Amino acid sequence: MKIPIVSERTDEVRVGFRHVFETVIDGCGVKRGPHTEATVAWISRDGAQESRYVGAAKVHPNDQPERKIGRKIALARALRESGLSRDERRQVWKGLLEKGMRV
Repeated sequence: MKIPIVSERTDEVRVGFRHVFETVIDGCGVKRGPHTEATVAWISRDGAQESRYVGAAKVHPNDQPERKIGRKIALARALRESGLSRDERRQVWKGLLEKGMRV
């Protein structure tokens, strides 16, 4: 989903989620258990560069997968890695809450 923000870098940030409830082998041959991935991406104002960051939240083997908690943890990790300023991160969270994401 697209979240409009006020920033010197970009006008909008795209956020997406992916939930995996089975053990899978990724492209590097690593076995991964149930997890949630959040992707944060934006294109610079001049259109020259696209930035994309992924955060993941793994499910402990003794726990049941919980989408809401997984989304929150994965998104927080992706935003932290993205290098967005605190104000920009707040705008992303606020935009998601306004679009109906429950935290």
